[in-house]
Amino acid sequence: MMPANRSERGFLSISAIFGLALVGAVIFLAIKLLPPYITNYQVQDAMDNLARNSTYSPITEAELKKEVIKQARGFGVPLDDRQVTVEKTTGSSVGIAIRYEVPVDLVARQVVLQFNVTAGNRNIVSR
Repeated sequence: MMPANRSERGFLSISAIFGLALVGAVIFLAIKLLPPYITNYQVQDAMDNLARNSTYSPITEAELKKEVIKQARGFGVPLDDRQVTVEKTTGSSVGIAIRYEVPVDLVARQVVLQFNVTAGNRNIVSR
């Protein structure tokens, strides 16, 4: 009778173990890092719509800033007044800029993702 190969006896090779570990690490990172990026995309889309809709409406800068903060909180992004810049001129110019950070715990270390959202029909720089 012939002796069985190692693979036939249920052993995993070193490369298979490393491959599984790599796949596991990629899945872990995706689970941890994708949600903040998806949320940022949703916030960007909401701010684009808000800037577009408020271009010709009688809303003031202060009211627009409150609405920006309210909508961002709806996506789980807590903002304060210092993180939001709104400029609205008479006529047709609206600009919204948001700067915020999201800490992500990756077991071995914590990563802080920084997001800058700008919307409107002209670019403004957040202060």
